Amino acid sequence: MKNIIVNILILVMMFNIIMLIFPEGKTQKFCRLIIKIFIIVYIINNIFFNGSIVFEDLLQDVPVSSYSYQREINIENVDKEFIDKINNNTFDGEEVIKDITLNFTEDMDIKAVITLNKFLNIEESSQFKKVIAEIFNINTENIEID
Repeated sequence: MKNIIVNILILVMMFNIIMLIFPEGKTQKFCRLIIKIFIIVYIINNIFFNGSIVFEDLLQDVPVSSYSYQREINIENVDKEFIDKINNNTFDGEEVIKDITLNFTEDMDIKAVITLNKFLNIEESSQFKKVIAEIFNINTENIEID
């Protein structure tokens, strides 16, 4: 019960701070309405569901990698000729590679995601991974073919 009262007091304090930040008008009325709805939902949650809806549990299911730094480069948008050269050298001019996307993590690990127009068998796929690994100087385990 102590936890409920403290949380309600914190919500009321947030409500008062919002009223100080936003001037009179539509924004303040909207914020006032939203905060009242949050307070009502919180009180109903604690009365009828005994506070069983816990938002921390929802956040724990999010993978940690989604919070880390990640950068993505789409090779097709940067240099289409590069993809054409790989198609010419590897597949004798047949347009097999549709797109190459490079993902960089905060540890500067590179993962390549390759989208193909044609299905490759296991042998062709492993050979193709070796070629791409040599081009980008990465491990074949960091290459994903779609």
